[in-house]
Amino acid sequence: MKDFVDIEDWMRDHPSAPIPEAESYRLRLWDGDGFDEKRTLSDAEPTGRQILEAFDRLPADEHVLLYLPRNGKLEEISIDETLDLRERGPERFFAFKTDRLLNFVANGRRFSWGAQQISVALIRLVTRIPRGEALFLEQTDAPDKELANDDTVRLSGKGLERLVSRQSSWKLNVQGVLLTLTTPVIVVKDALAQAGFDPNKDWITILKRKGEAKLQVALTDTIDLTLPGIEKLRLTPAQINNGEAHNAPRREFTLLEKDENYLNERSLHWETFVEGRRRWLLLRSFILPEGYIQPVVDIAIDVPPTYPRAEIDMFHCFPHLTLSSGRLIGQTSGRTAIAGQTFQQWSRHLNGQTRWNPSTDSVMTHIAVVEAALLKEVGE
Repeated sequence: MKDFVDIEDWMRDHPSAPIPEAESYRLRLWDGDGFDEKRTLSDAEPTGRQILEAFDRLPADEHVLLYLPRNGKLEEISIDETLDLRERGPERFFAFKTDRLLNFVANGRRFSWGAQQISVALIRLVTRIPRGEALFLEQTDAPDKELANDDTVRLSGKGLERLVSRQSSWKLNVQGVLLTLTTPVIVVKDALAQAGFDPNKDWITILKRKGEAKLQVALTDTIDLTLPGIEKLRLTPAQINNGEAHNAPRREFTLLEKDENYLNERSLHWETFVEGRRRWLLLRSFILPEGYIQPVVDIAIDVPPTYPRAEIDMFHCFPHLTLSSGRLIGQTSGRTAIAGQTFQQWSRHLNGQTRWNPSTDSVMTHIAVVEAALLKEVGE
């Protein structure tokens, strides 16, 4: 015989095994005042009164006692009724100082409760509705209300509150194709396949979240749709210039260590090369915000030999960018020959308080200027 058995722990660790004989048994009780504690009884067959008195619910006859039996439905036990703890395996007791019980219905079954409100967490516990299913409060004059895990349901007694659970679903827009998923986590390549796109093609995949910068993701990355603000997965065919791939990016001069770390952390495809007397940083297949006809662009940045003492100014785009609206982009009439192609010059300059500061400015801050200029033209 065991010294004692914690019934809640035993049920968790041995869901089907009989509860053994013991000198005493530990029980958990919850009530509407937020009391939630374990205490010990030496009697394996206590009455409802004994259980209430063990938890100082006095006088016992002013309380209602409910319990959740093993694999069973929430039940009431009267104060003089005997309960065999070993046979019924109560997972938890609930005590209320009240003279009446209120009722609610969940998935067509009626349940009793001793307080005027019940949390969604407790509803799931006593009705055994898993967290993987969405819980809705049925309403007659409005659409059913989906309940969050921290919500509560008020039981007025005037009407019977009805709850129903449904399989949870999550939405993901993949390049205009709306997927409805039954699990909140999906691998990028699986999302492409389900949306009808061949994941073996050379895609650039961008995850868009509300209020955050667009994030380039790999086909093997996962998307967690429980995170707030996920709007869509955008696809763009990877751009190849001059009809051939650049397998080994050029590194003909070095940047500051913080610049190279930044470019690599953002998974940008970048090269450095020298042409004539000019040193170029080339960002290949740079993702553009919505509002441009072109989905991606190569951006060339002139890095002076004395950088960072000398400032970085302007940037250059290939192909030449045009807006979907048809509006002309100002200060982009200049043209620059770079690596055998004619780039569109964007004349954007720092001035005033934002004038170049060699102690704080770098390629990192200039790319922020580039992105701000691109976003400004499309009103973002």
